[in-house]
Amino acid sequence: MQSQNTTIHYDQTVDIIRTILPRMSEYRIPITPRNYAVWFEYFAKTNQALIKEMEALLTRDTPITEHEIGDLYTRYLNQRGEQISAAKSALSQMIATLLNEITQADGNYGDLSSTLSLISDELTCEGSAEDIGALIDRALNTTAIALNQGAKLKEQLGALRNEIVDLRDEIERSQEQARIDPLTGLQNRLAFQEELGRLSQTTSTDAHPLCLMMMDIDFFKKVNDTHGHVAGDLVLQNVAKAIAQNLKGKDVVARYGGEEFVVMLCDTPRSGCNTVAESIRAGIESCQIRLPDDNNTKHLLSVTMSLGGSWYREGESFERFVDRADRALYTSKKRGRNQVTWEGRESDGMLGQETTFPHSDS
Repeated sequence: MQSQNTTIHYDQTVDIIRTILPRMSEYRIPITPRNYAVWFEYFAKTNQALIKEMEALLTRDTPITEHEIGDLYTRYLNQRGEQISAAKSALSQMIATLLNEITQADGNYGDLSSTLSLISDELTCEGSAEDIGALIDRALNTTAIALNQGAKLKEQLGALRNEIVDLRDEIERSQEQARIDPLTGLQNRLAFQEELGRLSQTTSTDAHPLCLMMMDIDFFKKVNDTHGHVAGDLVLQNVAKAIAQNLKGKDVVARYGGEEFVVMLCDTPRSGCNTVAESIRAGIESCQIRLPDDNNTKHLLSVTMSLGGSWYREGESFERFVDRADRALYTSKKRGRNQVTWEGRESDGMLGQETTFPHSDS
């Protein structure tokens, strides 16, 4: 299906970008070239079929998802061979306007024109979000040079440069927001996966291997069923706070999904890992969560948490690393919950077999 109108002027593009970025942030959609392309096409009003599907997804009760955005891209944009993003489109329009101003101005700006033309050419190539960010930085540097070269272009270039700065800032803010769980304020699963990849590459020189702990609130469904989802949200927020209070330095905590959390401990002895895990478990068990009811009185609710842990083995896949911790978590649940279980491995020394540390009665 072809677009009905493929010509979008500079002012229209800027207006579209100003609309797109807040909406993508609102729906927690990561800033990627493909996601940008779909939203840009929607707000540009150039594809009626895509517009109709987007409006149906945006007006229903449940929020639109990144998976649904990806499906729209595959069916409406990828098949047409339009490997574009809104960021590329906006920057292309800005550079085209700037080149036009240079052509009409007096003076010799040959070097400036050449640099901007190269950036424009590179925008036609497929690239990552980092590639687009690098091109934006180059465009900013070039316009800064131009501002110093000619007073006659100052007003036009200044306005264009401000638009590019705004675009970059919006992208950075949206990308950061897309990595945060809005309920707990912790990093989300996407951010955790990025941190896992980074830490597995940077901890090879540490004295102790990277530790991963998967943890799950016991009988959380019962909390929602008995007290309602508002109470469930309060429990999640209090549990997140209790976990974070036991961490420090380079340690990472994230909400993995639902009532499940994940923690990574960097360069920590195995005995220290168990101490942290037990502190988290005991801290959550002792936490009294106040739940308001319809009579304006306060009810106290307590929950427990099961934990499972593993240590990174050099060269293994992330999936395998997470799976071993997840299986240890399953063992904790199978053996009665409210306890810590570590993966089994003969060469682990202190923890030669799968080892469970149930809480001690007090």
